[in-house]
Amino acid sequence: MDYLAKITEVLEPKLKGKTLTEESNFKDLGIDSLDLVDLVFQMEEALDVQFEDEELLTIKTVGDLIHLVEAKRQ
Repeated sequence: MDYLAKITEVLEPKLKGKTLTEESNFKDLGIDSLDLVDLVFQMEEALDVQFEDEELLTIKTVGDLIHLVEAKRQ
């Protein structure tokens, strides 16, 4: 699955034309903590994975989230 495409799809209304890359920082994109929690919840639902609270604190960039999902899916 293309996790970057899924993240982009979920965040599309908030991105205001910005393009996501793995290096994109959620804070720089204007994605606040509530938006990030919503994104993570949607990723959990769509991919049937579960994240621990401690893991969520490590997510700063799109790549961080992608790597976390990949680790959970293995």
